[in-house]
Amino acid sequence: MARVKQIPANAAEGVYTVVTRTSTYLIDLGEGTLLRAPGVGRIDGDDDWAVSELRRDSEDIPLLRIKECKVGRPAQFWVSAVDDPQVQTWRITTPVVEIEQIG
Repeated sequence: MARVKQIPANAAEGVYTVVTRTSTYLIDLGEGTLLRAPGVGRIDGDDDWAVSELRRDSEDIPLLRIKECKVGRPAQFWVSAVDDPQVQTWRITTPVVEIEQIG
């Protein structure tokens, strides 16, 4: 397990945890999945950021590509809907606090 400053946009393999101001994401590039755990990893006393509820929280959703995932910046993930792969959208996070490669 190694802390890194970013996940390269062209990365094709690896498993990462990404902690943001309000949530933790589990990214499996080999499987092409993104899972969001809302409120997990939230920094105590940081009331400037509200935890939003998003569709399919705590479920794997198809990850199509990472545009940006860098400590100090909001991550940008291109995802598709679980029930309709034709529906694609951006998921943009609160600023990333920590990234760890776990696999």
